[in-house]
Amino acid sequence: MNSRKRKLSGVKFVIALIAAILFMIPFFLVILNSVKPLDQIMTELLAFPRSVRWENYKNAWTQVNMSVVMRNTIIVTGVSLVLILLLSSMLAYWMNRHKTIFSSIFEKLLVGSLLIPFATVMLSLVKTMSWLGLTNSLWGGIITYSGMGIAFGTFMMSGAVKAIPIELEESAALDGCNVYQRFFIIVFPLLRPTLLSLFVLDLFWIWNDYIVALTLLNKPELMTLQLAINKLFGLYSNQWDIALPAIVMSILPILVINVLMQKRIVSGVASGAVKG
Repeated sequence: MNSRKRKLSGVKFVIALIAAILFMIPFFLVILNSVKPLDQIMTELLAFPRSVRWENYKNAWTQVNMSVVMRNTIIVTGVSLVLILLLSSMLAYWMNRHKTIFSSIFEKLLVGSLLIPFATVMLSLVKTMSWLGLTNSLWGGIITYSGMGIAFGTFMMSGAVKAIPIELEESAALDGCNVYQRFFIIVFPLLRPTLLSLFVLDLFWIWNDYIVALTLLNKPELMTLQLAINKLFGLYSNQWDIALPAIVMSILPILVINVLMQKRIVSGVASGAVKG
């Protein structure tokens, strides 16, 4: 039996290793080609560089205006994430702990909004943002991302709130805690595993999004990473020697965050909340 288990574990390891290699090949090719001259990128995609051109990164930083677009992306992503995580957890708490006809209707509308494709509301979104004076504004992007992310975030957080024993809040209420204290002191910390999972999901989505940025952030000084990189590709020219280093630099921040937070996401400790 032990021998059979070891063989099965070995087969699983080999399959996982092959899958990991297949998933890493595109990323490896991007890094490999980011230090090649343009003529070799176009003719020898799979070959190692004849000469390593680190200046590609310097040229990409300057031509893409990386300091500005990176700052814009960080601001839009960071503020949107804070709003999504905070408002989603508060909405989920309100819908689960304060059951009324209004919260029930709101919950159904919120879940129903997940079925609406973004393309169907794009025109009305642009008109609304234009009427509010939020087109070509970082706040316009932040409000849009937050509004789009709250529905799914609330759906995720709702299950986490239901799993928290209501007795914890009842004990706190007996000690004189109001509803805000019960939420922020007791409930919110216990939502950490789900909050981390939602954080990573929305981080990848907002950081890599192109459609909303194209719709609302068209000024050069307001461009995000993906929009700025896309400008390198045109009808008659594709600047691969600039685009590939820019892509690598755009991937690195979220890659580092994902690696640093991986253990916390996988091993969330909600069960440690209730102790004698």
